[in-house]
Amino acid sequence: MSATPPSTPPKVPASAGKGLHSRAYNGLIGACDKFVPAKMRPLWMHPAGPKTIFFWAPLVKWSLVIAGLSDLTRPADTISPNGCLALGATNLIWTRYALVIIPKNYSLFAVNLFVSLTQLFQLGRAYNYRWEQSKLEKSAEQKPAAIKDSS
Repeated sequence: MSATPPSTPPKVPASAGKGLHSRAYNGLIGACDKFVPAKMRPLWMHPAGPKTIFFWAPLVKWSLVIAGLSDLTRPADTISPNGCLALGATNLIWTRYALVIIPKNYSLFAVNLFVSLTQLFQLGRAYNYRWEQSKLEKSAEQKPAAIKDSS
């Protein structure tokens, strides 16, 4: 009996699309494929690695974290609570989704968690500011009444 050679998986391009963008992307990935060191091959070939959108989308989404961190210097009266709540809650949902999908995408998990945390912190700043303002307004309303009573 002769042993059959192990079958090699068919070579599948990084993008299965037929458009110009897909051909350009496949050409770029094919050119880079030759220069990837052996130690980096497992990352490169991973189902959520640089050959897929599962790698690049979270990488670009870190710009939302950077924007959220830069907003920490922003005056609290200019923060939109509705926007912060929407972005924070949506990213909490996507945080959960990143651990349910196959393959698990820990990069997507991390970026969504950080976007959510920065936005929920901003939401806290906005509500704290509004609460302080309402306290100041109430104390301002009570002072004139106290002055009138004493005269």
